[in-house]
Amino acid sequence: MRGRAAAMTLRRLMAAIVAGLLLITLALSVLYLTATRRIASLETEAGDGLPPNVPGRFVHVGGHRVHVVERGEGPGVLLVPGTGGTTLDWETSVLDDLGRDHRVVALDLYGMGFSERDDTFAYGVSLWADQLAGTLDALGLDRVSVIGQSLGGAIALVFAGSYPSRVNRAVSVDSGPWMPAFMLLMVTPGIGETILARSDYWPERPDQPALYAERLRAVYRIRGTRRNLLRAIRGEFFRDGLTYFRAVSRVQCPTLLVHGAADDIIPLRAAASLRRLVKDSEMVVLDRAGHFSMQDSPQRFLQEVRRFLDAPPAP
Repeated sequence: MRGRAAAMTLRRLMAAIVAGLLLITLALSVLYLTATRRIASLETEAGDGLPPNVPGRFVHVGGHRVHVVERGEGPGVLLVPGTGGTTLDWETSVLDDLGRDHRVVALDLYGMGFSERDDTFAYGVSLWADQLAGTLDALGLDRVSVIGQSLGGAIALVFAGSYPSRVNRAVSVDSGPWMPAFMLLMVTPGIGETILARSDYWPERPDQPALYAERLRAVYRIRGTRRNLLRAIRGEFFRDGLTYFRAVSRVQCPTLLVHGAADDIIPLRAAASLRRLVKDSEMVVLDRAGHFSMQDSPQRFLQEVRRFLDAPPAP
C-alpha cells in the first residue's frame, strides 16, 4: 500500500510538472506573438541608406553593407562596438583624437547599427571576425590594431586569433568571459521579444546626450533590427563559447585589457581571468569608469591606449 501511494504521488507530481511546463510554454508563445506584432509596427524602414545626420558611408563586403566612419591618416586602427552598439560610441569619445595620427575606422556590426541585417547570417563572433577582415579588404588595409568594447572586445580577440597576420595589437575594453544575468531574460523566447518591443531602442542609456537616443531610434526603425539582435545574443549564449576560447588561446599579438573599476555589467574578475588566457597581455583598471571606459574616462583611456599603440615592437 505504501509503495502504491508513493507511485500515485510521483505520478501526480509529474503531471503537475508537465502541466506547469505547458502553461509556461503557452504563456511564452503568447508573449512572442504579441511582441512580434508590436515589433513589426515599430520597424518600418528598409535601412538601405544613412539618415542625413549620420556620418560615414557604406562599404560592401561580400555583397553586404557595412557602415563605417573614418578619420585621419597613419597606422590603421579598427574600432568595434559592443552588443547593440554603434559607431556613435566611438564618435562621442575617442574617434577624433585617435584620428590625429592614425587612420581610424569605426564600424557597425552586422545586424546592428546601420550595417546589413540578413536572416541567413549565423550571428556570432566568427561571422563578425570575418566581417572585420572583409571590411579591411574593402578599405585596402592590410594590418591594423583592433580595439573593441564589451562584445566588441571578444570579437577583437577572436579576430586577432583567427587572422594573426592582420593584427598588430589588440585592445579589449570592458570585456571578458562573462554573461550578465539580465542576458538570461534576453535569450528566453518571448521574454526577449517583449523587452525589445516595449522600447524605442535598446540598450537605454540615460547618461548619454540626446544624440544617442536620436541615433538609436533611427537604428530601431530598420526592419529586422530586434529580431537579428536577439539572434545575435542567443548565438553568444548557446554557440559562441567554444569558438571564443579557442581563438583567444591563439592570440599572439600584444594585448591590452582596459577595464572600468565600476563596471557593473562585466565584473573586473572576468577581465582578470581573460588576462590569464591571453599570453602576451597586460591589464589597466580605470578607477572612475564603468562599462564604457572610453566614454566614462576618455583622457585616461586615450593615455593608456596611445602608450600601448606607440610602444616599440617586441623583439
